[in-house]
Amino acid sequence: MSRNAHRPSELLIATTRFTRENVIKSWWLTISAWTMLVASICAVVLVPTIWLKLLACLSVVAMMTRTFVIYHDYVHRAILKNSKVAELLFRAYGLFCLAPMKIWRRTHDFHHQYNGRISKPSIGTYPVYTLKRFEACSKQQKRDYLRLRHPLTILFGYWFTFLFGMCIQPFLADPRKNGESLLAILFHAVYLFLFAWSFGPVNMLFGIFIPNLLTFAFGAYLFYVQHNFPGVQYTTDGEWAYELSALESSSFLKLPPVMHWITGNIGYHHIHHLNSRIPFYRLPEAMEQIPALQNPIVSNLSVKEIRRCLQLKVWDEGQGLMIGLSNG
Repeated sequence: MSRNAHRPSELLIATTRFTRENVIKSWWLTISAWTMLVASICAVVLVPTIWLKLLACLSVVAMMTRTFVIYHDYVHRAILKNSKVAELLFRAYGLFCLAPMKIWRRTHDFHHQYNGRISKPSIGTYPVYTLKRFEACSKQQKRDYLRLRHPLTILFGYWFTFLFGMCIQPFLADPRKNGESLLAILFHAVYLFLFAWSFGPVNMLFGIFIPNLLTFAFGAYLFYVQHNFPGVQYTTDGEWAYELSALESSSFLKLPPVMHWITGNIGYHHIHHLNSRIPFYRLPEAMEQIPALQNPIVSNLSVKEIRRCLQLKVWDEGQGLMIGLSNG
């Protein structure tokens, strides 16, 4: 999209009418998603065969994904922002999903504020170095950088992104400030133990461990692909503009309807970054009614596209694009 294709201030204003929330709908979608998550976990325990447990396990993965995106919307104050009950419920959910609200809000708000700025710290997202900066790094610094962007780091997002990144590391860095992270760790450990003790290790494997492994791997990749894709644009502070960065540094993840439902429309990421107060269920409506939002940079979940995205390593300022590295 050309930087002069529209006037950003007018575009941002055009999105504000979609921030109006239907509170009843927000509660219904939240409660129904949590209910389906609990029902899926119960199904893992109740069904008699391994194959049925696997199907129930995949249902848990789907509902963990959907409930997390709804939680993400709440933390953005896009839904149920005036409800004290919602505050308590979502704080508890943050402990359950290993993303304590205080940590998630702080890191994610930073990410939104500085999305697309190549000069800013990569807090709340994967680090992006310029080619020049990468070449100036020591061998150890290069290894550390590439490790953070490695496909295995994304695959094991359960540990790297959530359990360690959102809970253990913040607590060790500042125990007094990040006590919520310790609560999440303790809750998770007790939950695993009690589930295994009550229903057996097989049910714990299919009801908790495998769903967490798959959900957090998928979630970590969503974090990645939304800002690391062919055609993404990064800018220096002097060139940076909020609205243009939302459209040029965030992808539209084109998915089948059922996957858009499971992911809570988080694939409409260019619109979400333009105005994070739009409830997740109104993002398609905004795209349909605002022409300037209808030609985003598109990605998908095909094997070929995932491979292309994962090969991207650094920002080449000379070419104005993300490139791979022969040793990456």
